[in-house]
Amino acid sequence: MATDLTPLYDALRNADAAGDTAGAQRLAAYIKTQIHVPQSYDTDGRGNVIGKTGSLDALRAQDPTSGMSGLAKFGAGYGKAGRDLAQGAGQMLGLTSRQDVANSRALDAPLMATGAGKAGDITGSLMDLLPAAAIPGANTLAGAAAIGAGTGLLQPSTSTGETLTNTGLGAAAGPASLLAGRAVGAVGKGLKASLWDPFTQPGQQRIAANVLQNFAGGPKAAQDAAAALQSMPSVLPGVTPTTAELAGNAGLAQLQKTLSSNPSLMQDFTARAQGNRGAMVDALSRIAGTPKDMAEATHMRSTLAGPLYDEARGAQVVADPHLNEILSRPSASSAWARAQQLAAENGTPLVAGVDMPEQTVASPLVSALSGNKAGAPFTTTIPAQSATYSGRGIQYLKMGLNDIANSGPQMGMGAHEVGAIKGTLGSLNNWIEKNVPQLRAADASYRDLSRPINQMEAGQALSNKLLPSLSDYGANTGMNGASFATALRNGDSIAADVTGSKSMSLSDVLNASQMKTIRQIGEQLARSDNAAKLGAPKGSPTAQNLISQNVL
Repeated sequence: MATDLTPLYDALRNADAAGDTAGAQRLAAYIKTQIHVPQSYDTDGRGNVIGKTGSLDALRAQDPTSGMSGLAKFGAGYGKAGRDLAQGAGQMLGLTSRQDVANSRALDAPLMATGAGKAGDITGSLMDLLPAAAIPGANTLAGAAAIGAGTGLLQPSTSTGETLTNTGLGAAAGPASLLAGRAVGAVGKGLKASLWDPFTQPGQQRIAANVLQNFAGGPKAAQDAAAALQSMPSVLPGVTPTTAELAGNAGLAQLQKTLSSNPSLMQDFTARAQGNRGAMVDALSRIAGTPKDMAEATHMRSTLAGPLYDEARGAQVVADPHLNEILSRPSASSAWARAQQLAAENGTPLVAGVDMPEQTVASPLVSALSGNKAGAPFTTTIPAQSATYSGRGIQYLKMGLNDIANSGPQMGMGAHEVGAIKGTLGSLNNWIEKNVPQLRAADASYRDLSRPINQMEAGQALSNKLLPSLSDYGANTGMNGASFATALRNGDSIAADVTGSKSMSLSDVLNASQMKTIRQIGEQLARSDNAAKLGAPKGSPTAQNLISQNVL
């Protein structure tokens, strides 16, 4: 009966794997004594003799991986990694002996001699330990060292020295792997950023976002700037503010200044600025109109209101107690003097008995107000009870009283006296509204037809403040933002100048849309000025520009 030599062959492999050459030789010699077959020689599959059958060389040369594909070897190596981890855990629990580990290594030696098998073993080891990345602190150097030490301790070993060596190597390899991974990741990101991002839209957006964040002053400042952009105010149609103008961020303003100095982008920024300037100038020009617009509006007012005034002038009005009370006030006497002067200047003097009652009186006060030397005799016609007045006379009286009321404190008149005169004017206007319908209609027509004229005059006054004189000769870059803002602050003065009434405000002259337009122009001028001042370099402009260009 043949002897089962399998245990002897296993012991021979184990002794050889453990490096016990003497023991292996003794086992080989003993095996020979148990084999009762003619001696023969084994070959390696290519016909090369590798040793006598059953010899140590022949057993070593036996390759269980022959005929396996590379994928199969990789899979076997992958599985070996998991088995080794389980075997190491079993060894720590006393379920696996060091001899068992030695036997497994002897059997796996041919597989580990192949590249595919080794790659599978490494891949399997990494995948088996991947869950350890979820352990708190795994991304720190201390945590990586602890996990590495534990990993080394779990590796199967054939001696205590090997166990200690595996644990120490694992503790050192953990942090090194973490740092290497970070370095590889950083290099990978850097290569991606430099070789890939510039040529793709998402990559270009990432680059732009990083640059904006760096210049803005960090994530928090960048978020604040982004919030300002998202809540962009209503801007003048045709105006496109820049990021720096909307964000109000000094770093982004510096970036804009740097980019605008870059030859490849200079024209883009210049075109943007000129486009915004053109939109503001055009909007203001639509309010100011053209000389042709002004001439047409003036002609229309004269054509439509003129006949109404002609009719009103020929009307005859009988004074009533209310009018007599108004005309008996001291300011009315002064107003009659002013009315006569205005009519005379226009070449159509007031006629006593036609335009006013036939009653005369010498008045030094009226003489002074009418321009004569103080105290010089002057005869003027003043109102009488139950008299008849022409619409023309009432109109000039109203004009004279209006001049006095809107001339401001003068010739010793105080603010209270001016206020009283304005009260008299208001009373006269109310009386005219009720008793002289022809004049009321003429005044209403004149007032309505004057509004577009006044608007154009106000727009032209603001345009003169905004645009420098050189713009009349083709200059299309500069604007006087500060002068324009000052004019808006003192807008009531412009209204008084164009209407002749100091009680008018700019919002009384311009409509709501026009007021919105000039406000939007002022806001854009302020945004542009803010960006220019925030972007002004501190210290050497040359050094600041070089630093900014390096960042870009």
